[in-house]
Amino acid sequence: MSRRVVEVPKPEPQYDCGMPAVTIIDLARELGLSKTTVSDALIGSGRVSEATRQRVMTAAQSMGYVSNRAARSLRRRTTGAFGLYIPSEVRGLSFYMHFAFGAADAAASVGRDLTLHTRTSEHFQVDGAIVIDALDDDPVVDRMLRAAIPIVFAGRSGPLPLPAQPVGTIEIDHRAVVDFVLEHLKSTGTRRPGYVGLESLRGPHWAADSKSSFEEWCLREGIEPHMLLLPADPNEDELFAALKKLTGEYAVDAIVFGPQGLAGRALPMLHSLGKTPDVHSEHGFRVASLAGDPVSELGSSQIFAVDLAPRSFGHEAMDFLVEVSTAPPSEPLHRFHAANLHRAVDASDAQPS
Repeated sequence: MSRRVVEVPKPEPQYDCGMPAVTIIDLARELGLSKTTVSDALIGSGRVSEATRQRVMTAAQSMGYVSNRAARSLRRRTTGAFGLYIPSEVRGLSFYMHFAFGAADAAASVGRDLTLHTRTSEHFQVDGAIVIDALDDDPVVDRMLRAAIPIVFAGRSGPLPLPAQPVGTIEIDHRAVVDFVLEHLKSTGTRRPGYVGLESLRGPHWAADSKSSFEEWCLREGIEPHMLLLPADPNEDELFAALKKLTGEYAVDAIVFGPQGLAGRALPMLHSLGKTPDVHSEHGFRVASLAGDPVSELGSSQIFAVDLAPRSFGHEAMDFLVEVSTAPPSEPLHRFHAANLHRAVDASDAQPS
């Protein structure tokens, strides 16, 4: 359990990690001014009249606005923990479990605990948090932003309000992963690949990136893109129907699976449809996974699986969070985590030590 954040004695404004912080956006909305005008008035720059400046300062005091500099000074007494938020829609995939292991390892290396947050989390008594593969308009992300704690997004998120706290983004280049897999399949004789992806009306963005990359590759090759989208955890009937349509009506000679674990689940169904996947056979049916499951896909002789190295990803994301919370950047930072773009022969990266 995290310790309480120290409070600022009244009548000075309080800064509490567990409560939404008043931001420049809030002030601008309340006053009917632009964010730039409010910001200039608060720091004494720009062409802002004295009357407007006084109006902004009065509103800031009454609403309890605390500047980034003051907020950071209050965070010098730490809670001893970092947070991690994994949306419930994707939490069942083992990728996220191994990501959490890596994040926990990195947190422990700097003497911090790791607190897992859920959709019902209201208070964030942590020194910063990682948000992985958040859906658009996720209320937890909104509450974290309002809590004004440092955040690292692992995987891009949708449109977000301008944060009042240090923020960074680290992601996998899923477009490069898709191109790598498709070029490999092409080199082995595949001419009509199909794609099974994740429905992604609200995210996560890797699902949309993978789908659009598959479609773009097919168009460059002059191939009609055959794509079917399924829920995050499709039942057996839904998966079988997709495989039957791809192998029958569309007559594909390979299937690329976006979501982790679907390729492994599909193998017995493909056998029942008369398709025998084999990555080594010259004329065999091809199956590929863009996010190899360490149990059912990585190292399989029937699946060309990419190891996204989720444990390393989690470790890098936590290292990044430590960095932005210790030395807050002046603007948002962005980095890439490198997947293992070669055929994985074991699952050593994903296994907990």
